[in-house]
Amino acid sequence: MTLRTFSEDEGGVGVEVKDTGTGIPNSHLKKIFDPFFTTKSEGTGLGLSISHKILENHGATLEVVSEVGKGSTFTIHFPGARSHVV
Repeated sequence: MTLRTFSEDEGGVGVEVKDTGTGIPNSHLKKIFDPFFTTKSEGTGLGLSISHKILENHGATLEVVSEVGKGSTFTIHFPGARSHVV
C-alpha cells in the first residue's frame, strides 16, 4: 500500500491511497459507496458510505479507480480554505 499527498488548485490538498490487491470488479464500483453494500461475509457495508458522506459534508470528494487483479486507488480531494464555503 502506498500513500501520497499532493497540492491542488486554490490551496486544496489531495490524498491518494493505492494498493496492489485484487481490485474491485466494475459491477461493484458503482455500488461501493451505497449503504449496506458489501461482498464480505462479515461486516455491515457502511464504512465507505459513511466516509463518503463525511467527506462530502466537508466539501471534499472521494473517487476510486480499480483494475481487477492489479489493485485500487482511492483519492480524496480536499478543497482549499478559500474555495470552501460552509
